[in-house]
Amino acid sequence: MRSQHDRSAQQTLELGRRLSADRHLQAEIDKGIASLAAGLPSPVGLRLARVLVAVLEPSWSEHVGFQDVVLFPIIAKATDTPSEVRNLLEGLGREHDEIGARHVEVTAILNTFIAGRHKSTELTAPLAQTFSLRRRHHDAEAALEDAIPAALDADDSAAFKRWTASRADSPFPMNLILDIWD
Repeated sequence: MRSQHDRSAQQTLELGRRLSADRHLQAEIDKGIASLAAGLPSPVGLRLARVLVAVLEPSWSEHVGFQDVVLFPIIAKATDTPSEVRNLLEGLGREHDEIGARHVEVTAILNTFIAGRHKSTELTAPLAQTFSLRRRHHDAEAALEDAIPAALDADDSAAFKRWTASRADSPFPMNLILDIWD
């Protein structure tokens, strides 16, 4: 039987893996946004716009849910968390809302582009602004990897377990991407 310490250490590793996977997914989305802002040729641009419309909101919701509900409270609660990291968490939380609102605007613009009512050149400014916000946010998040505590206390462990159990499906609905290619 594994000890509570072993389970806590395993959950700490899982937190780090989830953070890393989310950061990679968000970086791929950033590449798509930057590519579309640079003006891809029509068939490729349309395909990429469809993918972004499908993945932007669900991936961001999962990102925000994981960080705001699980990761940030665990890091903030740790006794050895420096004040600059606590301030970083507050700033990142505010940025979640700002970027989420920007995604709503970008999705609407991408939908009009897909429908043929916008030229790809009209996407450049809003996509570049969104990319800039997201990039700054993700760069700041890099500090979180080192802020995850070495072990979780019983309350944090239970909270993480509840959140993980609430995820009936995979952390990100990959079928949304696959549906685009059909």
